[in-house]
Amino acid sequence: MRKPFLLFSAMLLAAGLAAADRQLFSIARGGAVFAPFNKTDKVKVTGDRLALELPPKGGRWQGTIVTPKKGEKYFDLSKGAVLAVDVRNNNKYPMHLQMEIVNLKEGKDSNAFAHIAYSSIALLPGEKAPLRVRYGRAVKESSEWAPEGMQRLPDGFVKGDHKIVPDQVAQLRIWTSNPDADRPMRFELSNFRVEEPVKPLPEALKSKEAFYPFIDRFGQYKHADWPGKVTDVAQLGERKLAEDRELAAHPAIPGRNRFGGWSDGPTFEEKKGGWGTVKYKGKWFLTDPEGKLFWSLGMNTTHDKADSVTAITFRENYFEELPENNAENADFYTKQSFPRFGFYKGKGGNQDTNILQFHFYCYNMFRKYGKEYHKEFVTRSQRRFSSWGFNTNGNWVHPDILKAEFHHPYITAVEFAKFYDVIEGCRQIGWQKFPDVFNPEFAAGIKEALQTRQKYTVDDPFCIGYFVDNELSWGKTNTFLAEGALRSPASQHAKAALTEFCQNKYADIAGLNKVWGTAYKNWEDFRASTAMPAEPEKARADLEEFNDVIVNRYFRTCKEVINREAPGKLYFGCRFNDRNEKVIATSAKYLDGCSFNLYHPEISAWRLPAGVDMPVIVGEWHYGTATNGPAHPGLQPAANQAERARGFDRYVRSALWNPQIAGVHYFKYTDQMATGRPADDENIQCGFVDVTDTPYREMVDAARKVSSEMYQYRLSEGPGK
Repeated sequence: MRKPFLLFSAMLLAAGLAAADRQLFSIARGGAVFAPFNKTDKVKVTGDRLALELPPKGGRWQGTIVTPKKGEKYFDLSKGAVLAVDVRNNNKYPMHLQMEIVNLKEGKDSNAFAHIAYSSIALLPGEKAPLRVRYGRAVKESSEWAPEGMQRLPDGFVKGDHKIVPDQVAQLRIWTSNPDADRPMRFELSNFRVEEPVKPLPEALKSKEAFYPFIDRFGQYKHADWPGKVTDVAQLGERKLAEDRELAAHPAIPGRNRFGGWSDGPTFEEKKGGWGTVKYKGKWFLTDPEGKLFWSLGMNTTHDKADSVTAITFRENYFEELPENNAENADFYTKQSFPRFGFYKGKGGNQDTNILQFHFYCYNMFRKYGKEYHKEFVTRSQRRFSSWGFNTNGNWVHPDILKAEFHHPYITAVEFAKFYDVIEGCRQIGWQKFPDVFNPEFAAGIKEALQTRQKYTVDDPFCIGYFVDNELSWGKTNTFLAEGALRSPASQHAKAALTEFCQNKYADIAGLNKVWGTAYKNWEDFRASTAMPAEPEKARADLEEFNDVIVNRYFRTCKEVINREAPGKLYFGCRFNDRNEKVIATSAKYLDGCSFNLYHPEISAWRLPAGVDMPVIVGEWHYGTATNGPAHPGLQPAANQAERARGFDRYVRSALWNPQIAGVHYFKYTDQMATGRPADDENIQCGFVDVTDTPYREMVDAARKVSSEMYQYRLSEGPGK
């Protein structure tokens, strides 16, 4: 009698789930208006299907803008928490599509967004799957007492993307940005609907008194629940024992050698003895010291303290319970300095050392593993990677891991002892200004690092090689760096180098003045000036030439020092974040492999500049969600943990499809704190483990599966298969 009851229960559950989905509009009945982004974008309704055909290289945004049918001003999404649409990829190659939910500001500007929530989907050839966008609710009433120091706030607050006014949705924007695609992009969309019955906002959001404190004793957001949330200290020990059993049952992915290379694949005798690169069957790989093909699936920021800290000062009322700040708990508190961005900019004094900070992740590991928690963190992280299928430690790994008896291969950044001299006249884009590579301290800093703090890496057979810098600002023009040198003071080494460059090109200052249309009195006047010429176009040719000098000197210096101080190690560049074609092409003359941080849904069609062909390591990428505490879903948001895992799988497969990609390194091992990191307020849920050191099951399963297939998939799919 039990089976019919279970079947009936399953039917009721399925019916309940189906009832929870509400059709937003009917395509067949003209429930919405579909307008193309561009004149060349083809948008066609056939029955209950919407077909998109987008030409190659058709612009930054290609797709359709969806608005309510005539006579209606808004779509109403208030009955759900997720907007979904089924998407089919009608191409013979991977593709991606993004959907945005938009509240517009008052006025006539259709691009003036008041609130926006968005997500994307990556699809394999011919695949059909739901594109889901989770949206929170923007409620103005709570703005006066909203928490600070966080880039994104929980559902119910206004600040940050991914929250909307659900019953005032003016537009849905469905588009792709794929400038590398050289073929038409075809999609089919159907069944626009809202999913998940919306839950009332927590009672605690009705007043400041009820909301604070909003972080529990484990560092988790108090006013929401999710599967796996820790509620009792005893659960930490129980999860340790359960994971011990799992790691013992699944110690490693079969078919790998000790380096993580493909033991069942071909052997390249000439590559034995160190790390190298090879193009095999039209696709780039690394080769390990046993001469085996190595495709690098890596993890970034495997560190127990570097990125798990959050600040307490000025926010003491945020936290439900903190241990006493005494000698016994000294390991969990810090007043370390940090860059001044976001909420804490200027609040820390001259050295940023009066801001008290706390390591919830470390404190939870202490409660889970005891006083030797750091040693357990070191060994368990590497055991996890073996079990999950990661074969590489990416950037910002704790040095104790790399010094341990067992650790995975790694590519690490050269760590300067002190921040190097920058070209002061350069405009800052992103984290920092460009280094003054004419200052001898730049080369000396790389040398010093490899001879001292990172000396252990030089002879370590598991060290693949090095990055130098991260996401440098090269500018969008081919004079950006040279203009920075020109605007710099006379004391700048780069300004001295520019002066010498011009002196060698022109017999005297009068010759330069004639070409540039300037009136410098002499070379001393030129060097002392920090102004751009009145007619900069006249100086363009010289500035472009000197820009090339800077670019070549940067990469040549890094390569020469690494070759001299760490012979046999590979140089992977600076982890490009922007795309200056000329700079990238120049860098290839010096690199063993290029590196890019590519936060995209998928990268199957991504390519190096024309004429450049070499292995590429993706230094950073991720998928996140706002359903597990930290309110920021990151640069590639997903609707839930299952969608995160799906995104992880499709990204890796798209990289395996791409002949130039030789590895991808995920950002990052642990979630950021729900209350943000002091450096810049980032509070992203993108980790493989949460603040309580609990792995996300969906992500683990996804990594283990795609890793077990990756070498075969690399050679069986994509161009040149």
